[in-house]
Amino acid sequence: MFRQALALLPDSADVLLNLALVHLDEERLTECESMLHRVLALRADFPMAKHVLGCVLRAQDRVDEARQAFTEAVALQPDLADAYVDLADTLRVQMRLPEAETACRRAIDLRPDVIRAHLVMGDVLFAGGRLTEAEASFNRALALRSVSAEAHCGLGNVAQRRFDLQGAEAEFRAALALRPVFFEASRGLGLTLLDLRRPMEAESALRQALSIKPGDPLTRDALNAVLLLPKNPQQLLRAQASADTLVSKRGPSAR
Repeated sequence: MFRQALALLPDSADVLLNLALVHLDEERLTECESMLHRVLALRADFPMAKHVLGCVLRAQDRVDEARQAFTEAVALQPDLADAYVDLADTLRVQMRLPEAETACRRAIDLRPDVIRAHLVMGDVLFAGGRLTEAEASFNRALALRSVSAEAHCGLGNVAQRRFDLQGAEAEFRAALALRPVFFEASRGLGLTLLDLRRPMEAESALRQALSIKPGDPLTRDALNAVLLLPKNPQQLLRAQASADTLVSKRGPSAR
């Protein structure tokens, strides 16, 4: 339909943008980016085109360019809440946490009902070690949508950081029940089960995570550590007792 419209209106920025969105849905990122540059050549002050371009660049891990595109989008349209959320998440990845928090708060002020704004805020606060505030943000997301796998995963990360391993396991499993193919939740569950010294379950969860993102070094290292552990329960108990004895001899600093 959009291709037919383009044949009739080859210089229509709106038609080109809709065609670019089709390419984005189909994960044809190169074609999408090319189409967006055509849009912006026709209409340089098109905030939605800048926002979509930022999403395409972010999907290609071109983080600096993505941040610039999101920044330009919100400069052109200061009430574009979704662009503020994407800007905040990009700034979080770059560990520019105060700027990320500011962008996220702006998004929430504009659209307090946007669940992703609360999820990204939780991630920003978690990255800054502000666990109580992060937990509150993830719970606000759950209040907006009780079936949010991302919110449960965020709460799992908070519980894991607090060494509440049973709580972390429950949240990661809740996330995976809602979204079975979820890298962060599978990895979090695997790491939690490793800390709980349940190696066979940890191995299964970590293998699931690697099937989604094979090159992740943390997951691969954790799986290698699991594979070195004895699988026989009696051997595992002996290994655990030996490790605890060693730690007690070295003192608290060994942990």
